[in-house]
Amino acid sequence: MAKTSLMIVEDEVLVARDIKSRLERMGYEVIGTATKGLQAVDMAINLRPDLILMDINLRGDMDGITAAMTIHETYDVPVIFCTAYSNKAILDRAKISEPYGYVLKPFDNRELEINIEIALYKHKIEKDLRVTRQQFKVTLTNISDGVVATDATGKVFLVNPVAETLTGLPSTHARGQSLSKIMQIKDFETGEYFTDFQEKVLNSQDYFNDTRLYLVRADGEEIPVEISVNFMKEDEGRFEGIVLTIRDISKQIGYEKTISYNALYDQLTNLPNRALFMDRLVYSVNRTKRGERHPFSVLFIDLDEFRLVNEGLGHHVGDRLVSMIGERIGKMLRPEDTLSRFSGDIFVVLLDPVTSVNDVTMVCNRIQAAIAEPIVIDKQEINITSTVGIVINNGHYQVPQDLIRDADTAMHRAKSQAPGSYMIFDSEMHESVLRFMEWKNGIQQAIQDEEFEIYYQPIMCAKSEEVVSMEALIRWNHHDFGFISPAEFIPIAEKSGQIHQLGEWVLRSVCNQIKRWQQTEVGNIKVAVNLSAKQFESDIPQLITSILMETRISPSSLGLEITEGTAMRNVDQKIIMMEKLRNLGLEISIDDFGTGYSSLAYLKKFPIHTLKIDRSFIMDIQKNLDDLAITQAIIAMAQNLRLKVLAEGVETIEQLQILRDAGCDYIQGYYYSQALPADEIQTFIANTRGGRKVSYLRQSAVKSHEFQV
Repeated sequence: MAKTSLMIVEDEVLVARDIKSRLERMGYEVIGTATKGLQAVDMAINLRPDLILMDINLRGDMDGITAAMTIHETYDVPVIFCTAYSNKAILDRAKISEPYGYVLKPFDNRELEINIEIALYKHKIEKDLRVTRQQFKVTLTNISDGVVATDATGKVFLVNPVAETLTGLPSTHARGQSLSKIMQIKDFETGEYFTDFQEKVLNSQDYFNDTRLYLVRADGEEIPVEISVNFMKEDEGRFEGIVLTIRDISKQIGYEKTISYNALYDQLTNLPNRALFMDRLVYSVNRTKRGERHPFSVLFIDLDEFRLVNEGLGHHVGDRLVSMIGERIGKMLRPEDTLSRFSGDIFVVLLDPVTSVNDVTMVCNRIQAAIAEPIVIDKQEINITSTVGIVINNGHYQVPQDLIRDADTAMHRAKSQAPGSYMIFDSEMHESVLRFMEWKNGIQQAIQDEEFEIYYQPIMCAKSEEVVSMEALIRWNHHDFGFISPAEFIPIAEKSGQIHQLGEWVLRSVCNQIKRWQQTEVGNIKVAVNLSAKQFESDIPQLITSILMETRISPSSLGLEITEGTAMRNVDQKIIMMEKLRNLGLEISIDDFGTGYSSLAYLKKFPIHTLKIDRSFIMDIQKNLDDLAITQAIIAMAQNLRLKVLAEGVETIEQLQILRDAGCDYIQGYYYSQALPADEIQTFIANTRGGRKVSYLRQSAVKSHEFQV
């Protein structure tokens, strides 16, 4: 550890040597000795000692007191006067130089050492305090918060620059004033002035902790601020004053308003979003729960074919269209009503209150008429309609989400029946939804419980009466209700999306069964599987390829059937899909032919093998001349297109004979057999080989139409 360095200023050489000797024995390092004032000044500035022992009476023009003052102007060093003079005049002069000690000669070593150590310690404390004060000053000057400090009586003694700006008062004016004089404060919620802010601060220690208030500047401007108060106390607990920190939260309030707005309003239309709408709907529901007789209504509005606008004209046009339609709807409503953009092209309206159903439908008609008015965007005229679902609450709804659910249900029901219309939700729709959910859950459970089975209906050659192929038909053998017709559960599976899982199961089951039959007397027989519209829109070629590789059967053993209606939707895409399937080696049949609206221009392009005449034309063919003419025309057209023809629903010898005479290739129906379980197919084929006629109707069958799906 370095020794403390001292400098001696003494004009008596012998005395200086004595003092130096003493100091060195005490353990100090004497780095210089001066005999004159100017010499002392130069030496102190150059050597920078830790302390100077200065004699007052020096030779020359500068005495020790003047030398000490001159040194202090350049270098901060503690000075102890060591002198034999102690009269009042000298002491008064010595005080001006702020010495750290005054030792009279002669002095003993202990006295000198004590004075030196006290001076060094005092100088260090004062130096640290000056640094702390400077840091404190810099901090107060540069922090972003305003700071105001008062004494115990509430008189202000410190105001930093930020507080000056916030109050609009310079610190010179604020110091000595009471808090209430320099700070006019208003309550953040009520806007009322605090009558005596200083008294409230001094008496309400817990209140001011990041408390939001309004600070009224000297020029009258109101600034939102957060104020915190800290109380200064001595170690004994005596109150000494307070320190207030004041933070300008103008920007924060702005950010909070923006965040709150974004959380509750739609960015595109500036309408209330789902969250704000639901909050207002909750209020309306709760009001009716309290017994207030004020019915209200919810309208669920969907723009018809809005997707085509986005796809055809671009999303920027779609966004502008949505925004303009939002403005149109808003003009049809009262100030007390709420219009919300839920998502995409969905708007929801809360009409509260309403007096009658007629009032609601009148508003709905006005909204739909406003939407239907042509809109011009980028010189492009757009005509669009809307479909609306309506729910009217007379107090029977307890859950707000149920209103949205039922309005949505009514809208979808209206869209499925007549797009551009409106429909009011009723109990029948609710029951329909419940049935749908029950069936949907039942189908999923049936898949897990393996309640589905595949039945196979033979397809016969019209001439030889031998089995040429079969159609796979799914059956649901319910554990409680027995066999359930596909006519009941297939539409549910289509709508719920479960048809993909169900269809994949059918394809895999059929291919596995074909594989098993190939190892029996049945041999290599083709089985046709029906594909739903949704299956045909998926990547069905990849799925079939995977299953064929998995089961190791030839593509020629599997046929596919799609309905005429499915084939005629997005025809160009369907042709591409059919080409992919035919390239796999699969034959494709058009099912229910004659019930749709096939275009011959497209029909000749379809890569198909067979037309299946719908059973509706077959059942009365022997007595209905129109059905006979249509059937004959279909057969003739198919022959010209080099297609095979299969007639469904053949049940009598008369029907069979007419079809044979017309040139029909294949027969399917109860005349030969209903759909059979896989384990009965081998017996049926054995009994019909060689053209033998066997009517194969199982006793467990119910009405024929229930299973012909």
